Amino acid sequence: AYEFEYATEAESGKPIGWATSRERDTYSSAEPMSPNARQRIVYELLSFKGPLTTVVSLSPTPPALESRPTKDWTAKQVANAVLADKATGRVASGQRVSLAEVDNAVTETIDGNKYYYYEYISQGSPNLREPEATTFRHSFGVTVERDGYLYTLSTSAPEIYWDELSRGFDESIKSFRLTTPNK
Repeated sequence: AYEFEYATEAESGKPIGWATSRERDTYSSAEPMSPNARQRIVYELLSFKGPLTTVVSLSPTPPALESRPTKDWTAKQVANAVLADKATGRVASGQRVSLAEVDNAVTETIDGNKYYYYEYISQGSPNLREPEATTFRHSFGVTVERDGYLYTLSTSAPEIYWDELSRGFDESIKSFRLTTPNK
């Protein structure tokens, strides 16, 4: 179980109209986020005036982290592993590679849990505001491990909206907390 707050307005004071598009109670009932179905979307908010996304995903520990004790994980390793695990890019060996570039990554311990915060940029899809083939999305993410699963909250917007939204998105990921399961 988890909780978080999400941005409801941009820096200008303009409201963000979010709509819940997915909400699942269990990992097994959640839609896959990645082709191998390891990462699953348990909660998703969309705003079509961006397009903006806020997603909570759940996955088993990615292969890149399995051989390391959790106490040795760095924020950048966690970010790269989570992003590679949901990526569709592959190198010649067939290994998954992240199509995102991690800019900043820090670890913070809260209530005995390590929260891995990171910022990343990835290639986006053309949209109504940016019809060009090459667009970019800017994102914040936070990941925390519990019982062999990684809980990740990510917030994302087209690069052209980032300055207007980054503060609210940063507050969103900083509010993310694991809570005591009630089922």
